[in-house]
Amino acid sequence: MSPQDKCTLSFYRDLEPIDDSTKVVLVRHIESGQIFVKKRLSVYSRDLYRYLLGKDISGIPHVYECLDDDDFIIVIEEYIPGQTLRRFMTEQGPLSEARAIELIEKMCFVLERLHKAERPIVCRDLKPENVILSTYDSIVIVDFDAAKFVKNETVDTVLMGTPGYAAPEQFGFAASDERTDVYAVGVFLNEMLTGCLPQEKTARGHLGHVVQRSTSLDPKERYSSVEDLRKDLRGMLYVSDGRIDRDRRFLPPGFRTHVWWKMILAIVSYSFAIFMAIMFFAGYETATGPKPDPIDSFAYGLLWILYVVWTVAYAFDYLQVRSKMPVSRVKSPLLRIPLHILVWMFGLFVLLMLVIPIAFLKDAIR
Repeated sequence: MSPQDKCTLSFYRDLEPIDDSTKVVLVRHIESGQIFVKKRLSVYSRDLYRYLLGKDISGIPHVYECLDDDDFIIVIEEYIPGQTLRRFMTEQGPLSEARAIELIEKMCFVLERLHKAERPIVCRDLKPENVILSTYDSIVIVDFDAAKFVKNETVDTVLMGTPGYAAPEQFGFAASDERTDVYAVGVFLNEMLTGCLPQEKTARGHLGHVVQRSTSLDPKERYSSVEDLRKDLRGMLYVSDGRIDRDRRFLPPGFRTHVWWKMILAIVSYSFAIFMAIMFFAGYETATGPKPDPIDSFAYGLLWILYVVWTVAYAFDYLQVRSKMPVSRVKSPLLRIPLHILVWMFGLFVLLMLVIPIAFLKDAIR
């Protein structure tokens, strides 16, 4: 260790070990009095920890120091008060569907930030012991010893992971990528619902299908990203007492969450759309021309309705219309958003092409 690193480390006083191996220790900074976590790691990606150094990524501890110590590195990172998900699930037992979905969604949000980082990161060792449920009920992933940058590889060069939570590709069958973490999240969801790993007992119903798809042995059959998994769960809206209300996901946008201001805004918007549809069908006279032909009026009204339905469904991802589009898998928002706009406009064009033939019925009838 360099003299400069030794000087930096001397400002931290050991308090007590966090794990049995004494490689993870609570420390206090002698000047500020602030509590940190010190890790002495023998299995790690030095480049990854260097990359995380100073990064402010919500859902993971802030890394303050990364010091070389021969074949080890010493990491000083933020202390996250709370309890591990292992302890939480042990104390609570199987969780309600609503609570499980809530926690999994929060975990997916954290993983999305890592997977879409400037240099995408896959965790590879997600397990209840490595995830903290903080005192603010947020999810924090605290262990990146097995994490790596996503690369174009055919197989993993280093085999690691925890049996039961590690995907098959982590044992030499393929290369780890975002779908490797999807596998672990599926295991998490199943364990939250049943208290067991999927190979022991699988959850039932729609959530059981989510688990089965997430933990498929073939990565190609899993969700392509944690974002897709989260959106599938998002379609299952829940009420406060922990029961899934599956019928509410079929309600039109604005009424699914039962938020009063959203419902008022939806009523006003839908009323305007219906009023305009009636005006089109009635064939109102315009200031610049005569009253439209009845067939034209029908075509205008139908086209208006189709435009409104398509726009609302795509904009608010009704029944995951938008999520199922291939462009949803594009990682960069700067590219994904324009592509979504193009898909929406293409949908409007297709609807126009479907309605235009109605106008030619006039000639056929006459």
